[in-house]
Amino acid sequence: MPSPTPAWLVRLCLVLCLAVLGGGCATTFVYERADRLAQRWVGGYLPLDAAQRARLDDGLAELHAWHRREQLPDYAAWLRLAAQRIADESPATPEELQAQGRELAAFWGELSRAALPLLVEIGRDLDESQVQALLARLREDQREERAAARGRTEAWHQQRRARSMERFLRRWTGPLTAEQRTALQDWSAGLEPTREAAFANRAGWVDALEGALARRDDADALRAAAEILIVDPAARWEPEYDAVVARNTAHTMAFMADFLAALEPWQRQRAVERLERLSVQLDRLAGAGG
Repeated sequence: MPSPTPAWLVRLCLVLCLAVLGGGCATTFVYERADRLAQRWVGGYLPLDAAQRARLDDGLAELHAWHRREQLPDYAAWLRLAAQRIADESPATPEELQAQGRELAAFWGELSRAALPLLVEIGRDLDESQVQALLARLREDQREERAAARGRTEAWHQQRRARSMERFLRRWTGPLTAEQRTALQDWSAGLEPTREAAFANRAGWVDALEGALARRDDADALRAAAEILIVDPAARWEPEYDAVVARNTAHTMAFMADFLAALEPWQRQRAVERLERLSVQLDRLAGAGG
């Protein structure tokens, strides 16, 4: 599903949140370079001058340091608790899993809110040619996404979702059984399509961004708009789209509850070991920040 937030900010946040999805040596390697990777991504969307680049570089370095200090310990604690829950073999209900998902979403909210002052400052300092270049790039992304999706059937998307979810689950549990793969296919087939509504939301998001930047000389108005656009983009969703997302989320949590309850012993052991090992890595990364 297309994201309603600029790709460079999504990528920065995903890099910084890598800990809850990744593992192994790549976690430390990528995390240590997160601010520099973000700088490159931003450069692909905004033609900044030297002074603006310097401010962005300083701001990203500060954000990275804040994330290391403030959020990595919370990630580590969340992972340890997840490992304990899986080790205890006490089946989690879909509602409990959804609550754990909200905890992860809260990390995103904290990070995007921490990034807000930098984004507002950069936004206020853009000239008209930079604004138009940013909007043109975002709309070009939309056209490319639509072109890529053209001609792809719902069956194609179902298979793609299933493969993506299987890769994610295998990262933690190792190979899936035939029964688990069948359940995975059933999960993917049971999701309601959201592509067209997501595209419409993305287009509306860029239009709202254009309106906000047109009033960028008013710092309070720009920050208020950015609060919704960056921190809480779901507040702009149409009720019908919001309802479909809620139903798909409930469907996914039901699948995950069944999947976790039926883990093979060796899968459970592998998942616990990987979660615990990753929590140790994050504690070390947090300590490395001084």
